[in-house]
Amino acid sequence: MKGKIKWIVLAIILVVAVILTIIIINESQLQYTVEQIKEYNYFVLIEGEKYGVIDKDANVIIEPNYIAVQIPNPSKPVFICVNSYNQDSKDYETVVYNEKKEIILENYKNVQAIPVQTNIETNPYEKSVLTYKEDGKYGIISLDGKKITKPIYDEISSINYKEGSFLVKQDEKYGVVNMKGKVIINSEYETITSDNYYNETTYNKTTGFIVSKKTEEGYRYGYINYRGDIILDTEYTELERVTQIPSENDIYFIAFKNGQAGLLKNNEVILNYEYEDFEYNAQHDIFIAQRNGKKGIVTRTGETIIRPEYDKILFGGIYLNAIRDDETFIFDAKGVRIQTENISMTETDNPNYYIATDKNDIYKLVDANGRTILDDNYTYMEDLPGNYFIVARDGKNGIIDSYGNFAVELKYTSIFKFNDTNLIQAEISETKTIDLYNLQMQKVASMDGAMIAQYKESKTNSQEYIMLSSNDELKYYDIQGNELEARNIFPSNMLLAQKIGDKWGFVDRAGNEVISAEYDMVTDLNEYGYAGIKKDGKWGIIDKLGNIVENPIYELDWLQPSFLGKYYRINTWAGETRYSDNLSL
Repeated sequence: MKGKIKWIVLAIILVVAVILTIIIINESQLQYTVEQIKEYNYFVLIEGEKYGVIDKDANVIIEPNYIAVQIPNPSKPVFICVNSYNQDSKDYETVVYNEKKEIILENYKNVQAIPVQTNIETNPYEKSVLTYKEDGKYGIISLDGKKITKPIYDEISSINYKEGSFLVKQDEKYGVVNMKGKVIINSEYETITSDNYYNETTYNKTTGFIVSKKTEEGYRYGYINYRGDIILDTEYTELERVTQIPSENDIYFIAFKNGQAGLLKNNEVILNYEYEDFEYNAQHDIFIAQRNGKKGIVTRTGETIIRPEYDKILFGGIYLNAIRDDETFIFDAKGVRIQTENISMTETDNPNYYIATDKNDIYKLVDANGRTILDDNYTYMEDLPGNYFIVARDGKNGIIDSYGNFAVELKYTSIFKFNDTNLIQAEISETKTIDLYNLQMQKVASMDGAMIAQYKESKTNSQEYIMLSSNDELKYYDIQGNELEARNIFPSNMLLAQKIGDKWGFVDRAGNEVISAEYDMVTDLNEYGYAGIKKDGKWGIIDKLGNIVENPIYELDWLQPSFLGKYYRINTWAGETRYSDNLSL
């Protein structure tokens, strides 16, 4: 008897071990990392109407003899060159080379990169895998030639906002596999789209899928999460994930059955299918709910805080505006009606100040109780740090303090805080003037006919900086607005752009003139060691030693073009970086 129990226990342990192994393997197949491009080593080259490849040292790796070239990952030497297109088979004839122009992946036919439809990066292809074709079917391989899936699919394509996962087609049905070959969704659906969920920490890792099946009554939609778990069966006439609610476990849906909308949390019905539509507002974490043509407000738990009896619901900062028969009723965020002449009241950085608007769309500054502090007939007002406010009137923009005094004159076409810096950018469109102010409202820069760009710290520049440039000026600033010298930004550059009189040339790090100031404009050396020189409206190139690589021959519209050897940079499809020496493109 004891021996029998022993074998039963061993069998149970074995079963548990097998189950745990399966779980671990399954979990590992769900985990993948989408590569980030940290270094661009290779670029598409265009000469005439043919394509090739150059490296970051301007060496021609692949001669431009092809009708197209794909570089799936610019940090790696994998170049897919297209020779021709067969109209009958609808196939491209491709050959894949490495940096030595050796044929690679020759065991696979019709190798191609997978275009990314939408992505937060500029690279237009999936960066880790490729497709191949065999006997009329497609499969997936890695860049180094490892077979990830067998060639069993009729089609393979990317999924919007879900890099690393692929839409696959079999027998007129669609499924999803990931870059490890893991089948996330079996090929049994008419359509599959991502739910467009994005998280700044996990990116698109937890993006799920809205799927559909065709029935006698039409298409019916359901939902499958990123792990492949079916959350909602395909029984809805319309389905939308509320992507503004940042949760990976509690997923909210607006779902329709028989033309009526309901609100769901995972597969739990929060509000039954008695509504015409829902619209989520992230600021207040509430929904506008419409029923019988009228609108009200409900919470995500299903509580009604404003009954659906209004023609419109508008949001005005901390206020909710409910409009009925052209009369506006003001409520707070809890649905309590309040009496005020203002239709909106928006918080600022200072708890003592709110920006309010009245029924005539006039902006004013008020206190926490809604009492007017400042009212000067402004048609716009926006909060800035330090108790300053962007204001507009009569089509002009300026900046005032909390007493109504102008800190920046009311004369600009537009004013806004510049990206993630401590600078305010003010523009006059007629002259393309850009003025920069710091947060103390001191003007730190001004340039006519200007463009502005921001650059992060990198291997070639020692700090983050802002470049302000025009046809005859070039200046650098830090994010506080302090002017910088190129010698400090680019510590490895032995040549520095310098304006001498009304012409430009180059000096060494000690300030000695090395290349005479005979040019109308120049650029500083870029990360590849090349700078532009402009004369008589045309651009040429020098290298880091000051040698002329190409005399001024290119007519380029950009104020600060970039060069690699004798080639100039162009950005085309999906932001892909290409270079060319064509005199006109």
